[in-house]
Amino acid sequence: MEEEFCQVLISATTREEANKISDNLVEKKLIAGSLIIKGPSRYWWEGRIIEKEYYNIQAFSLMKNKSNIISEVKKIHSDKCPIIAFFKIDGNKEFLEWIRESVN
Repeated sequence: MEEEFCQVLISATTREEANKISDNLVEKKLIAGSLIIKGPSRYWWEGRIIEKEYYNIQAFSLMKNKSNIISEVKKIHSDKCPIIAFFKIDGNKEFLEWIRESVN
C-alpha cells in the first residue's frame, strides 16, 4: 500500500499553545515538523462574528497518524472546536523522504 502524505492545518489561540502543540507532535513523531504563522481571524461563533489573532500550525505527516494527531491536539487545545484539517499532498522526493523518516 502506498503511503499517503499530508499537510495538517491546526489552529492555536496563543504562541505558547502553538509551540506546545507543535513540540508535542514532533516529540511523539506524529509530525515531521511545522511552520507557525500568526494572523487575523474572523469567524462565526455562538451567534456573532468573532475577530481574534490566531496562530496556524502547518505540519507535515502521514495520513496514518490522523487519529493520533487529533487526539493529541485536543488534549492541549483550549478551544471547544479547534481546526485540525488534513490535506493529502505530494512533493519532491527529498521532502517526502524527510517526512517518512521523521514520523512513526
